[in-house]
Amino acid sequence: MKKITSIILAFIMVLGTNVFAFTFPTPDWGALLADKKAMVNETTLELYTEGSVEAAPYYGEKFEPRGGTYIGMVTEYSMNFAPVGSYLTYVEDMWQDDLYYPANEMIKSGNALTLVGWTIGDINNVNYDKVRSVLDTLNSYNKPMLIRFANEMNVSSLGDNPDKYIEVFRTVANMIHEYDNFGVVWSPNDLGALDRPFEYFYPGDEYVDWIGVSCYMIKYFQGQQNTSYNDSVYFMTGDYAWASNRIKPIIEFMDKNNIKKPLMLSECGVPTNNHFGENLEGWSAPRFRDLFYNLIMKYPQIKMINYFNTHRANEAERYDITDYSYAADIFNEARKSGAYITEYNGTPQFVFASPDKKEHLEAKNGKVKLYANAYFPGESNVTVNYSIDGKWYHSSNKIPYTCNLSLSDIADGKHILSIWAFDTVKSYTLYKKGDIIRFGAEVEKSQPQISVTLNGNKITFDQPPVIKDDRTLVPLRAIFEALGANVQWNGETQTVTAQKGDLKVMLKIGDNKMYAGDSVKTLDVPAQIINDRTLVPVRAISEAFECVVSWSGETKTVTITQ
Repeated sequence: MKKITSIILAFIMVLGTNVFAFTFPTPDWGALLADKKAMVNETTLELYTEGSVEAAPYYGEKFEPRGGTYIGMVTEYSMNFAPVGSYLTYVEDMWQDDLYYPANEMIKSGNALTLVGWTIGDINNVNYDKVRSVLDTLNSYNKPMLIRFANEMNVSSLGDNPDKYIEVFRTVANMIHEYDNFGVVWSPNDLGALDRPFEYFYPGDEYVDWIGVSCYMIKYFQGQQNTSYNDSVYFMTGDYAWASNRIKPIIEFMDKNNIKKPLMLSECGVPTNNHFGENLEGWSAPRFRDLFYNLIMKYPQIKMINYFNTHRANEAERYDITDYSYAADIFNEARKSGAYITEYNGTPQFVFASPDKKEHLEAKNGKVKLYANAYFPGESNVTVNYSIDGKWYHSSNKIPYTCNLSLSDIADGKHILSIWAFDTVKSYTLYKKGDIIRFGAEVEKSQPQISVTLNGNKITFDQPPVIKDDRTLVPLRAIFEALGANVQWNGETQTVTAQKGDLKVMLKIGDNKMYAGDSVKTLDVPAQIINDRTLVPVRAISEAFECVVSWSGETKTVTITQ
């Protein structure tokens, strides 16, 4: 009986060691939801230029390009998209001896940096002799390879025992590092299980050359068309399924822990079809563009993006692009844009750079290219407008919102270039001399002490009123809404329309005419962009809605009475 009891106790101890060895703390769900809300509801509007490769961050890791991003996809499906700079291929668990055909032959004959995704089913059943055998075989290719071992541990049983996971990963990483042709990639899922943060599984800087994430846009959480708001936010699906949202948790983790490594999207995708048979082009196309443009604009530390252009039969959402011309066209457009690396050890034509880099931009064929990164929560269709010195110049409704600035259109000297979408505006100073443009610091916001009251109540503005040519200008949306009007913005025509009852008031940026009902009024100062908002003359607007307006120079107060 004692012997049987001892055996049972020993069995329980083994179970405890391998299955119940770790209990993850219960998250603070409220704080976690608030954190994710902040991420998905953060408005972005930023200007970018074409900068030099040397301006990009560089960490000196294995096979890391000095600047720029490798663009690639699953090896055997890349033939219609050649050339690509990286190949994505797989080794399955402990039973695969070599890469499968045709990937193996394509990698041998090609000139791309290969990412080998080595998927593991059981972290407790890793055969190190088999690992050695496979590494020896891959080494015989004599090609540069990044080995992504035991990925997505934060959404699978691989992560049930973090200590065991880290122990095995470190052992394999040390083996991989014995080969000159190999580098190590640690690659979790981009969001993971909510109660399994990245911190539990990171093996340490010395065992990792690159950080990777699997990053898939998902329209329907768990394949269900009815998804709760909280689930959409927690897992960044539906309206919030943008790569520029889903990348934020790993960026935050790396910043918090001072991890200085190149980052990759080990595999990624935007659905082109699903098991509901929906036409997804309208939802997917802007998200493809976000994936291939906005990410590398804002995060130049992203040095590789591998698209998973295939699908598994049991998946609710499928990511193949070959038979979907709009998706294939976006991939090829990005690949040929000059911002990506399309061969091993290649160099991009440029990297996206923020104007605060203050680089000199030399015109090509008399033009300088400008780009914008724009994200507005809940908006899939955004138009970005460009203006110079308060006058509209160009509009684009497609990421990356390109503007070809012709230097013949501006004189030498200082100018204010602004970009805006909806009622959000960013302004920058630029200096032009001949064929050279240099950006200075962002325009500082003035803070004049001007008050505006309506029926005795002070109106609060996020951009203070300013005086321009003896006229007081105020943010348009705030004043219209204070007067009880509904506001609509047309980015294509740069026109704002305010409706109150039967009265419709219309203004166009840079135009000195205001249309109020059937009448037309000539404005002394037109609606224009100043600092971070579109501003309009307060007297003209208020009087259009039949208000009485007075000005006190002594107290610098505009008084409006309805």
